Amino acid sequence: MGLVERLRRQVAAGFSADDPAFIQQVLKLRAHRLAAARAQAEDKPLGMAVLCFGIGAEAYALPLAELSEVMPLAMWTPVPGLAQHLLGVTNVRGEIRPVLNLHAMLTLAEPDPAARAYVVFLRVPGREIGMRVDSLSRIRFIDPQALTVPHEAANGLPQRFVAGITPDTLILLDARQILALDVLRDRQAEYRRVT
Repeated sequence: MGLVERLRRQVAAGFSADDPAFIQQVLKLRAHRLAAARAQAEDKPLGMAVLCFGIGAEAYALPLAELSEVMPLAMWTPVPGLAQHLLGVTNVRGEIRPVLNLHAMLTLAEPDPAARAYVVFLRVPGREIGMRVDSLSRIRFIDPQALTVPHEAANGLPQRFVAGITPDTLILLDARQILALDVLRDRQAEYRRVT
């Protein structure tokens, strides 16, 4: 007979809830249940951890393993003469970082310039590249095997930047393709290599 069943029988038989022995048994049962809940919570979820965010009316995601940080995008400085994919640069703790315009990259309507925005930074060796997003949603786990490959879906998105789409229409972006943009190339490093 389990501890829970014994406690139920004791209460049914008129056992006093003020009795120290009864209280000790209840506390012991509670401790077992709390310990079991913690052990179950530590089980690793299956799938790939992604950060979900909104751009326009669509839900997008990037793998957590490819991100370095997320923060509100308070200010940025436009850079004249560069491609429309580059929103500008922002200062993060004294470091100037480029911020990409995902609206332009994904051929979405531009948001109101005064609207609240966030920047999601991709982890790149030696530097970090930001991407402006409209809203942050949550962290969730997705099954990479359940993704629809972009070239199989006629969804009108620039397929180059899309790694896959989940059954509930969460669009997983391809960080490698985003980082391959010409606007992000370090021209000075290329020049030093050639000379």
